[in-house]
Amino acid sequence: MKSNKANQPKLIVICGPTGVGKTSLALQLAKDLSAEIISADSRQIYKYMNIGTAKPTPEELARVPHHLIDIITPDQKFTAGEFVKRADSAVSKIKKNNHIPFVVGGTGFYIKSLLYGLCKIPPIPAAIRNELKKEVEEKGAQTLHHMLNEVDPIAAKKINPHDGNRIARALEVYRVTGSPISSYWQKDALEKRYHHFTIFLNDERSVLYEKINTRVDKMIRDGLFDEFKHLLEMGFTRNDPGMNSLGYKELFDHIDGIHDWHTTVELIKQYMRNYAKRQLTWFNKQEIHLTISPPQLTLFDIKNQIMEFLGHNEACCYS
Repeated sequence: MKSNKANQPKLIVICGPTGVGKTSLALQLAKDLSAEIISADSRQIYKYMNIGTAKPTPEELARVPHHLIDIITPDQKFTAGEFVKRADSAVSKIKKNNHIPFVVGGTGFYIKSLLYGLCKIPPIPAAIRNELKKEVEEKGAQTLHHMLNEVDPIAAKKINPHDGNRIARALEVYRVTGSPISSYWQKDALEKRYHHFTIFLNDERSVLYEKINTRVDKMIRDGLFDEFKHLLEMGFTRNDPGMNSLGYKELFDHIDGIHDWHTTVELIKQYMRNYAKRQLTWFNKQEIHLTISPPQLTLFDIKNQIMEFLGHNEACCYS
């Protein structure tokens, strides 16, 4: 993989599964190191969805400048390509402020796309895209996932059977090009775009799962269902991309009478634990420079490693 570290902007990446404590660590480090945070969370981009996405509080947002939070409404689609464009712009702005760019989040595909670029897939006609979107709505994501498995088992294995957007994306590429999207993933030699120091925050599986359960309980106490009802009152529906988020999409089955409240809450916890497991699998295959767990957190040592990565002279200009 080609790279020229001397000419590449430097980034600090803080990643890990949902509920592990990325926001807390990033805030502490960013405040001490004069950094600004670029959110790499595919759900925190949506306005009005605060509780279910565990968005930083107004007080936390005030402590350190943040980017790519609350940028679109739940009825708008947002791609990895759009994330890269906006994140690139944020990096440039942060550098001009003589601050350190921190990329923080758990959406691994966003982070990888920013660091290494996206594979070059031919443009998809709007008619095909709309056709697949309609099929997802009418037949359901799982049915289309079975169709994807027949033509591209590699992609099907990597895409969640409930992720209608990514399933449709893979199928539309196959219908237009006749080649599976996985073939584009494999043949594109992605070039490193940033010189990065990646911190992976992890925890014992049982501890992480308990943290997720506790987080969901707090979301419920903080008014997740009221937030969901407010979104419906604003006119958003189950077909909107943002409303397909964990913690929200399960509530549709509750209001439709399919699941009682206790079952609904337990399903949210289960699906979030499942998501964390998939995140762990993803990040375990990525380039990581420092792996830590919350009991081992020593901010002094972490800051020293970041400063060493940045270089003494470069770090000084950020202070």
